[in-house]
Amino acid sequence: MFTFIGRKKRVALLSYVKIFLLFVAIVMAANIVTSSSMYVNSERHSAKLVQIYSAEELSQISYSTNFMFEAAKMTLLQLYSNPAVLKLMNQTDLGELETASLLSQVGLVNINLPFVNSIYIYNNRAHRMYFDGKAFPDTSFPDQDMIRRLESGTIDNLRPIARRIQSPGNYTSTVPDDAQYDDVYSFVFYDSKSNQIDNAIVLNVSQSWLKNTIDSMGPRTSGDTVIVDSAGLIALGNERYRYLDRASEKYPEFGSILDRGESSGYSVKTIDRTKYLITYVSSPILNWKFIRFTPYEAVSGKLKQLLSWTLIIFLVVTFLSVLAVLFISRFVYGLFSSKLREMERKFDDEKNAGFEKKQQFLRMLAAGKIEEGILRKRLARYGINFRLDTGFMTVVFKIDRYERYCEQYSPEDRALLSYGIINIIGELAAPVFTHEAVDLGEGCLGLLLNTDVIDGEEFADRTEGLVKDVQEKTSQYLGLSLSASLGEGLEEIEEIPGSVSLCKEALDYKLFYGPRSLIYVSGIKELKKKEIVFPAQVVTQIIEALLAGDGEAVRQSCARLIESTRGHSVASLQTTLLRLAIAMREGMQKYPVLADELHYGPFIDLANRITSFETVDEIAGKLDELFAGLLDVVLRSQKSVKKYERYSGIMKDVQAFVEREYANPNLSPELIAEQFDLSARYLRTLYMKASGESLGEYITRYRLEQAKGLLDSAEVTVQEAALRSGFANINYFYTLFKKYNGITPNEFRSLTSLESGSDRNE
Repeated sequence: MFTFIGRKKRVALLSYVKIFLLFVAIVMAANIVTSSSMYVNSERHSAKLVQIYSAEELSQISYSTNFMFEAAKMTLLQLYSNPAVLKLMNQTDLGELETASLLSQVGLVNINLPFVNSIYIYNNRAHRMYFDGKAFPDTSFPDQDMIRRLESGTIDNLRPIARRIQSPGNYTSTVPDDAQYDDVYSFVFYDSKSNQIDNAIVLNVSQSWLKNTIDSMGPRTSGDTVIVDSAGLIALGNERYRYLDRASEKYPEFGSILDRGESSGYSVKTIDRTKYLITYVSSPILNWKFIRFTPYEAVSGKLKQLLSWTLIIFLVVTFLSVLAVLFISRFVYGLFSSKLREMERKFDDEKNAGFEKKQQFLRMLAAGKIEEGILRKRLARYGINFRLDTGFMTVVFKIDRYERYCEQYSPEDRALLSYGIINIIGELAAPVFTHEAVDLGEGCLGLLLNTDVIDGEEFADRTEGLVKDVQEKTSQYLGLSLSASLGEGLEEIEEIPGSVSLCKEALDYKLFYGPRSLIYVSGIKELKKKEIVFPAQVVTQIIEALLAGDGEAVRQSCARLIESTRGHSVASLQTTLLRLAIAMREGMQKYPVLADELHYGPFIDLANRITSFETVDEIAGKLDELFAGLLDVVLRSQKSVKKYERYSGIMKDVQAFVEREYANPNLSPELIAEQFDLSARYLRTLYMKASGESLGEYITRYRLEQAKGLLDSAEVTVQEAALRSGFANINYFYTLFKKYNGITPNEFRSLTSLESGSDRNE
């Protein structure tokens, strides 16, 4: 017996020694392999990691550059749509007064683009270049480089050109030696398909824009970034690589990079006895190359030091591990067999249960139609006792405040909580219904009921009681709030996906009912049929209270607006908010002093994400926040608004007087001023501030428009049209008509006659 016991001890000791030696061998082997691998591959991997990081950062710079340049293009198109700019670009016989007026109108254009250096308007036929409210002859314009490019016709439309120009502030300087220069990217827009450019708009964007963008992404590496444009010129340089140098000719290290066609890559080169990792990314839109020079020492130096410390720490850890193994090997040996048997038993239990596979099948059943033969096999495989010859009903639960729930719990915890809810549903539903519960994702859980009776008051009471019990127990045991939607009775199992979809949609209506609500799909269908009447009067009250600076009145009116959507569809609430934003914008258009500071995008954004809120009270609160910001703007600008309203009222009265008296040859600013008990000088100044054009100019323009209407009739002579429009001098009428329209009255009449004849023939 003692021999048997001794033998068992020897076997156990031998097993213990084997485990100990095996563990030590594994630790040492892992140590050797890991250390060798780290030593051999560390530099290569670190270079690759730096290259990937640099490429990602350069790609971001490329994207930001494309975005900024697209903004520049949109600015050019905005300028091109300005009638004053079109006149300056195309007309050759503009007088000084009209030119000054048009330039002042161009100056009023709001350019929403930072770092704009200068804007030119080019008219080749008039041999003029317009800049900063002035007209320059093209031969004496300071930026002769742009003049030559425009005359040669070799400029790509809406493509950036890297240039160095004289600072616009020195264009009128009398001391050329003191001239300063700016580095810019020039964009040229012209509407011509021929080689000759007759007119164009030139937008010069300061290079500081791009530099600041790169600095903001990585201040420590921004100086190592170089950009080369499609022509091979350095579009952004540094101390070593100068701006506008031809990269491949002056710097050999660029040659192989610029010739490559890949979208990104890297190479290692030695420059001036210093080894560099050169990373590059190509822009598919601009065909520019973004290049980063990283000193190789920065890649490998710190990593080698880190590797040394890592090896030391690894050796210490290995030694301590061996000591630990010496003491725990026997314990590990004792637990190994029992733990292995326990793991095998758990694995068998999970395999037999097939919970996850069953959940996948139920999600398929809730999402789309399954062929009947496959459906019956799967139902039998997973032990689902649904009778296909009876009815069905769906219930969908959703976790309230789902975004906060996701922030509070990890994915693993959320999966466990969903499993807990499914168990609660199963325990409560099993005594009442044949059922299955499924996790639908995104905080939604479905309950599929199979029953002979899908209608009737008793069935409705049992179903509602079950749902309320689930809500109560989930809150009690898991601390979660659930809202639920109850679908309508179904005759076929194929109707389940549609019913689940309707239940999910119905849960959006918890906006009106709040968390832990119980919603019936049948009731939501009735709500959708109701048409909402947009409360335009309430919106008017909001705008009036906003302009008056009455925050309390704004809040009360907003509350009435939101409350008016109760009892209607979610889409009606969304439409109401969108129409509010539109009405606000239209109502504020008559106050240009506020136009630049009032933004309506947040209102539209609020309308587009209303389903992310839990209640309409939260939406009303968000609406109050948005209006609080608008109120701050209005309160700061109330004085300007009142002044504008006073000017606007005088303008309307003056324009109405001109419309009545335009045929009077004696109509003049002096006569109008006398009519309104104002001095002529004050009236002229007031009208110019309010409208941007002189009062005399407006009178002349209005008379000419009336004359054009009279000339459309063949029965009215040119002289009669002039007299009836307020022009006593026929020669003066001819002169003004041609100046404003580019053709004489007779030519205008002939042209309109031809167009009328062509329309009749068609």
